[in-house]
Amino acid sequence: MRGVVLLICVLLLVGASYETFWNFPELPPPSQYGNFLLNRTSEKAGQKPAIFSHWVHRTRYTCRVCHFELDFAMKTGDTEITEEANLNGEYCGACHNGDIAFGHTEDNCDKCHNGNIDYGREKFEELSKRLPKTPFGDKINWSRAIRKGLISPKQSVFDDNYESIPFKKTLVLQPEWSMADDAVSVFRHKTHIRWLDCADCHPDIFNIKEKGTKHFRMKYILERKFCGACHYNVALPVQFCRPCHPKIKTKKY
Repeated sequence: MRGVVLLICVLLLVGASYETFWNFPELPPPSQYGNFLLNRTSEKAGQKPAIFSHWVHRTRYTCRVCHFELDFAMKTGDTEITEEANLNGEYCGACHNGDIAFGHTEDNCDKCHNGNIDYGREKFEELSKRLPKTPFGDKINWSRAIRKGLISPKQSVFDDNYESIPFKKTLVLQPEWSMADDAVSVFRHKTHIRWLDCADCHPDIFNIKEKGTKHFRMKYILERKFCGACHYNVALPVQFCRPCHPKIKTKKY
């Protein structure tokens, strides 16, 4: 550990950036950020993988709808989505029923099962023109878009009157080593509760007890643990340090 601390200090002294030190994942084009091909059973059943674009759904619903109410796992491929389940109104079928969204019918198959990770790029480009910008990921500032009233995603697919818990506590997380004060991180519940339910993070991703989450380090975030469950390839990516580490001296974007 002392060697790691010393290396970080040396890098900072010579002007190297945190972007240089950490092995951040390569980002796809904005229109593909947060896009996934779901192929747990598709090709086995003779179908092309299904495309899921987070940017499409975020204009209509918050994250809690899929990851809490509809029980989609945070990790791609961990949810056993089947044709039968969808037709019974579970998972995608909760909305894709011909009422809320286009139905789960044969003539609509190619809208999802097309195997194209960049499907809908033209619609994405039109959407991005009217929403606030951010430097990384899909380059859309979704939280600011909500605050400005440019989008109004619903918090529930079952209850039109649902309101999230008004929890506004801000956590200030100190680094383990005293010589890295600029690595202090800030977590704002208010920002996250607009999109998520408490149960999305607690207790599976973060221990609910005070200081109960151990080994909370950047190394593990880059392994898609803790904050990396979302901020690796869906939410604002880890390359954008300052929202969480306001004291870090990174290049200005």
